[in-house]
Amino acid sequence: MQEIIKAVKAGKPFIIFDEKKSVLGIPADTVSGRVITLIMKNCDEYRLAMPWRQITVLGLNRFLLYGGNVIPLDYNKNGISAEERADFIKRLVKGEVKLEEITCPGKIFVEEAKEGGVLERPAFGEACIDIARMAGFSGAALYATLITPSGDIAEESYATEFAKENELPVISINDLIMYRLKTEKLVKKVVEATLPTKFYGTFKAIGYETPIGEIITLVRGDVSEGDILVRIHSECLTGDVFHSLRCDCGEQLEKALKMIDRENKGVAIYMRGHEGRGIGLINKLMAYKLQEEGKDTVEANIELGFPPDLRSYGIAAQILMDLGVKSVRLMTNNPLKIEELKKYGFKVRREPIEVEPSEENLGYLKAKKEKMGHMLCIND
Repeated sequence: MQEIIKAVKAGKPFIIFDEKKSVLGIPADTVSGRVITLIMKNCDEYRLAMPWRQITVLGLNRFLLYGGNVIPLDYNKNGISAEERADFIKRLVKGEVKLEEITCPGKIFVEEAKEGGVLERPAFGEACIDIARMAGFSGAALYATLITPSGDIAEESYATEFAKENELPVISINDLIMYRLKTEKLVKKVVEATLPTKFYGTFKAIGYETPIGEIITLVRGDVSEGDILVRIHSECLTGDVFHSLRCDCGEQLEKALKMIDRENKGVAIYMRGHEGRGIGLINKLMAYKLQEEGKDTVEANIELGFPPDLRSYGIAAQILMDLGVKSVRLMTNNPLKIEELKKYGFKVRREPIEVEPSEENLGYLKAKKEKMGHMLCIND
């Protein structure tokens, strides 16, 4: 890792790969015309990864989200050269670009990445900003997917050979995650107490301090052995407390706790900071208002200037590690939770947790299935 950091400090780009894909990245602070040219010759679209907080401070969330996930920008100058584009990117992340200098849509896709890097979400944007920060640069990085001469997405073997030919440092996302897990920790266990409940039996309640807020985890039995029933539940005040019929959140939480009680063993992590898929309570109510005007749940988030889903599950993964959990039976309909936990080294099997749709939440559930890929069986 120290050799990679040394090379990046010297201005070299780097290669990161997982089991399906490889990218070429560089800290946004050090991007040059030479690197832009290298990307143009060997990669597909540019991705400029930075935390959502930085995106909003720069005012970039005022532009239209493309596909719900990225903001396509460019310098509003015709015939822009590689050097000019590199200069634009460096000035953009420093806040030195006026909004009137930006055209949208453009060829630079600004992408939200988590402040905690790969320990918060195990994705390429987060991996690139991790390496940028380790090398002493700001939390923004440019990257692009590496493409083979035949036009295919480059896998590990091509990526390592490309790195060797171009004298670039190379690392896998998994190795970066393991390195960070060995050298730092984003969750801190603060307290344990007994929590008797009215409907679900008695749990050990464990309080954690995390970068996204205080999180309570309910534990039943010895969870360090066997396939453990786990629910990672996103905070939903309206559904969990007021039993709103606009979503299925409260019913899912109740069902999960009953399943753990029935088996007398399991873990329920209550993810504070996930309200409204990460946009917060007031913004969720604003999204409800837009849904009353005809938008679906995904369109409403985008209309408000947010991606469809700002959540990630790396914090939950670290809590499971702290508890000694190794193999997970995950109560979820969300494939993203499954894939993220696997990247942290867990063996994961899905336990469906569907509830009966109602007239009030049918549209919401259909949007989650059709636009977010949730594994739901819904009939009109």
